[in-house]
Amino acid sequence: MAATLRVASWNIRAAIGPGPFPDRWWSHIDADRLRAIGSFISGLDVDVVALQEVALLSRDGELVDNAGDLGRQLGMEVRYGAVRTFDVVERGALAGTGCFGNALLSRLPVTGARTVSLPMARPDAFIEPAGADHATAGVRYIDAPDHIREPRCLLMAEIDGITVGSAHFSHIGSTERLLQAEATVAAFTGASPAILLADLNAPIEAPELTPFAGWVEGFVEPPGDPARISTDDGWRIDHVLALGASVRSCRVVRESGELSDHCPVVAEVVRHSS
Repeated sequence: MAATLRVASWNIRAAIGPGPFPDRWWSHIDADRLRAIGSFISGLDVDVVALQEVALLSRDGELVDNAGDLGRQLGMEVRYGAVRTFDVVERGALAGTGCFGNALLSRLPVTGARTVSLPMARPDAFIEPAGADHATAGVRYIDAPDHIREPRCLLMAEIDGITVGSAHFSHIGSTERLLQAEATVAAFTGASPAILLADLNAPIEAPELTPFAGWVEGFVEPPGDPARISTDDGWRIDHVLALGASVRSCRVVRESGELSDHCPVVAEVVRHSS
């Protein structure tokens, strides 16, 4: 007997919209944009949606809760995981604090959840291998600006007998992303069926994603196909991966327009019970 789970993955960029990442970005979080993101998710008619770049913060006494607000708007259960924290500075003074992470929203019961902190490369490791076609090739993390290294995590939840994960890998550094891929695969050990919904910041053919070789990929289009492009600057970095299940359909939903710098990826995952 087969059961189909309709899922989506979407980097919502904290509802600040596309364009260059602004200074004091938390002050650009737009409640109307977040409600529009919620309305778009509602139209996707998914059972589970994984979100990345989700903010939770206090700002001059105001609570900004991306995941909670979306959960209330959509009537879905919410789980949130973050390991990156930051100070909210207004008018030159500390006015609050916040965190930035991943969320899972589900209209099915969630029976358990946990956050897995993903590893960072050693300070003396190369960001990109020497000789690679990248500005950081042969540069060690210890010699690079601090802002290129942000703590990352995997949020996992048990939903309708399936282990579902929302993850966001490092933006710069294939060395670090390889460690994060290995840690993510290890976190799913013994979990089947399982689904990973993620912004991995690399195309599926990238060497650092080889730990997922045993997983089923959502897209049927070959690596490099434009149908996989999920960001406004042409990257193919948002993925649906399954273990112990098959994926019946998977596509980038470009109708989301400029709600974020990413478009959601929607898929139908088929689980077969014994």
